[in-house]
Amino acid sequence: MLASPDEIAEIQKIRLKSSEKSKMTRDHNGFRKLLIVLTRAGKLFALHTGDGQVVWSRLLHSLRKSEGCDYPNGLNIYQWQIPHHHALDENPSVLVVGRCGCSLDAPGVLSIVDAYTGKELNRLGAVHSVVQVIPLPFTDSTEQRLHLLIDADQHAHLYPRTHEALGIFQREFANIYWYSVEADNGIIRGHVLKDNCILEVADEYCFSTRDLWSIVLPSESEKIVATVTRKSNEVVHTQAKVMAEHDVMYKYVSKNLLFVATVAPKAIGGIGLVTPEESWLIVYLIDTVTGRILHRMTHHGSQGPVHAVFSENWVVYHHFNLKAHRYEMSVIEIYDQSRADNKDVWKLVLGKHNLTSPISSYSRPEVVTKSQSYYFTHTVKNIAVTSTAKGITSKQLLIGTIGDQVLALDKRFLDPRRTVNPTQAEKEEGIIPLTDSLPIIPQSYVTHALKVEGLRGIVTVPAKLESTTLVFTYGVDLFFTRLAPSRTYDSLTEDFSYALLLITIVVLLVAIFVTWILSERKELQEKWR
Repeated sequence: MLASPDEIAEIQKIRLKSSEKSKMTRDHNGFRKLLIVLTRAGKLFALHTGDGQVVWSRLLHSLRKSEGCDYPNGLNIYQWQIPHHHALDENPSVLVVGRCGCSLDAPGVLSIVDAYTGKELNRLGAVHSVVQVIPLPFTDSTEQRLHLLIDADQHAHLYPRTHEALGIFQREFANIYWYSVEADNGIIRGHVLKDNCILEVADEYCFSTRDLWSIVLPSESEKIVATVTRKSNEVVHTQAKVMAEHDVMYKYVSKNLLFVATVAPKAIGGIGLVTPEESWLIVYLIDTVTGRILHRMTHHGSQGPVHAVFSENWVVYHHFNLKAHRYEMSVIEIYDQSRADNKDVWKLVLGKHNLTSPISSYSRPEVVTKSQSYYFTHTVKNIAVTSTAKGITSKQLLIGTIGDQVLALDKRFLDPRRTVNPTQAEKEEGIIPLTDSLPIIPQSYVTHALKVEGLRGIVTVPAKLESTTLVFTYGVDLFFTRLAPSRTYDSLTEDFSYALLLITIVVLLVAIFVTWILSERKELQEKWR
């Protein structure tokens, strides 16, 4: 008897509920997660990564229209509390930051939401303005992460507003730096904390700030079009990079590096509105603690839009070459030359190396850079990079194309050390022969034949398996998948035949036993001769 369409749909629902992917529990590989998504209207969603179902959704009270907040809108979400020691007693929570209006000096609204249930644990409406949110690398005894919120008057406000958080913050008071970018004015500033705010009503959680340094770019020749920095939680497996001839170079790994791209003011418009002689692209690598410019490079005859991604000690950016009438992708790698003497094994044995010497942003770094540019056929909307738990797996660039698809490109294609005729040692290292353009492999599309309409961003999160990274792409559509840039070298595939493995083991055991009996019998017969 054949099932009716309604019965088939019901059977599929039952299968989906019993599937491992859609369970509402953690798995040992870290694949099952909740995606917390905030819309501009202030509605919060929790999506299950297994099947995309909406676990819960909330229109937050703090982001609803009220007398004190006429035009509320959601800005961003941040990790507020991730309980490790209290995982059985407390759920993870997120901080939702919004604003009552479109201007930067509009009052901000804050809300803390339980990530598992969607319950609004706490909310603060119509507080000070919120221009910048800085998650600090400190947590209190309840594992709540400290955040610094900068308002339009350049005052810094500490959250959570507890005495314990204040004590932790004051101990690290002198070690907190941040930067701000005024793209319209061409100014980049570095800031530090000064002392408590002087207000009509005393607030011990409010601090005044001062400018530590500033870089003013000439407005008649440069216009800031892109800035990007490393992820604060990125893991770098090793600082040393072994070259082809067993030479060692040390990556200049710093969370304080900022990539800035500027173009000629005339080249701000669309492509082709200026001549190559009137257009140029200038890129900077800036230390945000000292304001020191570590590297500066000019691309003559190039213009934006510029899309960039920063990871470890390298940055990749996409731009348009007016002379060649083609898009280009360029890469810059920065290395620490001050550790070049650490190649001597005898210095390591005698303890005369400086590997354990303290590193400070205030010490003048001896850096060397390597760069290269390649033609690229696609217009780009967004660029991201894969991230894994330990940083061992090779990197892939995730490129959001103009066709609303995501292309995965191996970072080895953007190695600045590529040459036309690599040596045998370079081939063994994995260096690909140099070509003028980057390959587009149809099988490398992460989205396959699908499109993410209105693609706006790509987010990558590491799984517990080192080989795997989780990719979430958002726009009008939402897309989620798992990637293994170096294949799943640390796990068995889902279609692996465990039955065949058991049969093989049993056959081997039987063969060993039979062989042993035959050997014993043959040995006995030889003794009787």
